[in-house]
Amino acid sequence: MSPTARVPAGTRPSPALLDALRGFAAATVRLGDVDPVTTELVRLRCARYHDCHT
Repeated sequence: MSPTARVPAGTRPSPALLDALRGFAAATVRLGDVDPVTTELVRLRCARYHDCHT
């Protein structure tokens, strides 16, 4: 069974949303005080969300 699309094809996010997401991602990358267990849980959750299972 193939995965279904979460967002309709051709959908474009607003520039304000993209700027907010970039800022959030940059701030998250700079964090250094996250414990290894939380880091792994987030990694697994992201892999599941993005269907990459890495």
